[in-house]
Amino acid sequence: MKITEINHFSHHHKLELSYSGTPYQCDGCKELGFGSCYQCNNEKCDFHLHENCGVPKPIATHSFFKNINFKYEKKGKQGKTCKACGKGVQGFMYKSKDTYLHPCCLTLPSTLNGNFNGRSLRLNLEVKASTKCLICQNKEISKGKLKGWAYISSCGKHCYHVGCVNNLNFKNWKMGYFNQSQSGGVTNGLVFINEENRGSSSGRKENERPLMRYALNLIVQAVLGAVVSSWIS
Repeated sequence: MKITEINHFSHHHKLELSYSGTPYQCDGCKELGFGSCYQCNNEKCDFHLHENCGVPKPIATHSFFKNINFKYEKKGKQGKTCKACGKGVQGFMYKSKDTYLHPCCLTLPSTLNGNFNGRSLRLNLEVKASTKCLICQNKEISKGKLKGWAYISSCGKHCYHVGCVNNLNFKNWKMGYFNQSQSGGVTNGLVFINEENRGSSSGRKENERPLMRYALNLIVQAVLGAVVSSWIS
């Protein structure tokens, strides 16, 4: 059962579990979010927390790290980066020795399932990209330093780094390139409408682009935390 109201050390008002219809920046981990969150009802505050930041698990695990426990910490570490996306850990985080994870990266769904015009699509979260990311055109986020997690389709044609999608989310959030679908749309809610940066079409057939966009939109929403249960296997 979800906790609908909390008192949180990071804010002076009570926070209620609500739904944000537009992307927000979490005041805990400093990453973007969308949908269900803990929010202050005082409009002057504009304060949001991811659900996992508002009511975190003190100790967490992840299937990519066998027999390792991650401890929740309230303060980021300057110069340290998230193992999943490669971005700095500026706020709430999970730590195990020298490995850091954003709360929202720790809880990314392992599998996303979709259906586009009768074609089924399965995207699996992998600890590293087995092929080039369609955004950065590299297998690694930071060459020689960080491979970065990636969502890869079962057919192997669609590969997107979590970090690259995260960076696109921030860029397009600031530019206003997000819209809500009025008819359910591709992703039953938030639609990534910027026609640029949807992945390189170099060497790709034109008729593959709609499926590429669909795949990217699924991952955009997963990274933002706006995941509906039918997407998860």
